[in-house]
Amino acid sequence: MTVLAHTHPLVRQLENDLLPLFRAALPALSVAAPRALASVFAFSSGTASAFQDYHFGISCLLEDVPDDAPEEVALLVSVTGLESGARLSAQVVWGQPSGRVEMQADLDAGDLQALHAALSALLAGLQQAASRGRPAR
Repeated sequence: MTVLAHTHPLVRQLENDLLPLFRAALPALSVAAPRALASVFAFSSGTASAFQDYHFGISCLLEDVPDDAPEEVALLVSVTGLESGARLSAQVVWGQPSGRVEMQADLDAGDLQALHAALSALLAGLQQAASRGRPAR
């Protein structure tokens, strides 16, 4: 159980579904991108309160990158708008200075089935991006 477990039922379900899946993906990611330090994360954020939005994912920190290149690529799953109708998003995104979205899933409001269907491709996309070490051209 993490800090997020006391919250909204959708957040608890995402936490229970995603975090074990993401942890299980770490060994294959380490093999595909041995120069990346991969870790699983979960946190909340928001402007109205600290528990307005929730984010789950895998972060890959890359070593030996040029100063003007992103040091991180991540698979990020977010749930926002819990008070007004939850919206899900899922993407593989590069850190600054790029901020480039490598790939994303098209998800309707709280469509967990679509999220789960998209996760395999998103995990593969993260693995490819981390092993490549830079955003796709």
